[in-house]
Amino acid sequence: MNENEYQYVRINDGEKQNIVQCGDVLFTLSSETPEEVGVGSVYLGIDEVFLNSFCFGFHIDNKELAYPPYFSYYVSSTPFRKFIYPFAQGSTRFNLCKADFEKASIKLPSLNNQKHIYAILNSITEKIETEKNLLEYYTTQKQYLLRQMFI
Repeated sequence: MNENEYQYVRINDGEKQNIVQCGDVLFTLSSETPEEVGVGSVYLGIDEVFLNSFCFGFHIDNKELAYPPYFSYYVSSTPFRKFIYPFAQGSTRFNLCKADFEKASIKLPSLNNQKHIYAILNSITEKIETEKNLLEYYTTQKQYLLRQMFI
């Protein structure tokens, strides 16, 4: 989740809002297709943000069992998507059965392995981002040079 992509909301007096904390795992509750229900994200920011009614989240209390940055990749992985798919219920609009989902359990690698996996995946993500930026730069440069050729 990019922390620059959130929007401001008005909180009225007496209205209860859930604050999202760094490391919280967030999921969408509904979608038009079962494949898009329960799309996950991990908030790794420091600003105070609030959870909207279209999502629900989990706060990881035991930092010795789960490494939140690892979860940022894990909740988008194919195995996790296959795990969450059966919890999608509906016909025209699909909803995540939160009660069933909360009862489910997942197996995680050791904390050290989570950190190692995260480090590798993060390096790959940074490399992909660098390559995308280079491609954009070279595309712009190519367009400029082509325009100069035909002056």
